[in-house]
Amino acid sequence: MGVEEHKENAPKKFRFAVVTISDTASRGEKEDASGKFLVEELEKAGHEKVLYEIVPDEKMEIIGALVDAFRAGADVVVTSGGTGITSRDITMESVRPLFDKELSFGEIFRLASYGEIGTAAVMTRATAGIIKSSGRVMAVFCLPGSLGAAKTGIKIILNEAGHVLKHGRE
Repeated sequence: MGVEEHKENAPKKFRFAVVTISDTASRGEKEDASGKFLVEELEKAGHEKVLYEIVPDEKMEIIGALVDAFRAGADVVVTSGGTGITSRDITMESVRPLFDKELSFGEIFRLASYGEIGTAAVMTRATAGIIKSSGRVMAVFCLPGSLGAAKTGIKIILNEAGHVLKHGRE
């Protein structure tokens, strides 16, 4: 079975959560433009929002938000923020241990980013994976926090999330 046939048999709609990881946005000192953009784009594509949350760059807050998303029934979670290399960027360290399978999303994201921001694309550790629990699968896509990154990442996510869910559920 080829890629097109797989995508044809993949879910067309899903329930989603957006989790923004930002110290300043969680304190109300900055607007969450990226998170709001991601919610709008996913809803515009016909998907159902079950959770939108802003948390600080703290391991247990990040993990807790993923648990909240799972309990709310999310099939797909998109995180925004905390994928860089500063000491406060701990999204990857918090999320990766939860993955049952990690995807090559980061490489594709960096390739797309390279065309937009050049070699600065090496600064992101964007990734994705699936988490399996209680007979369910939740796909998690971790994006950098900039609006540009959200615009780049959402194109990939909208093209592949259903495909990821299909295979993750097998």
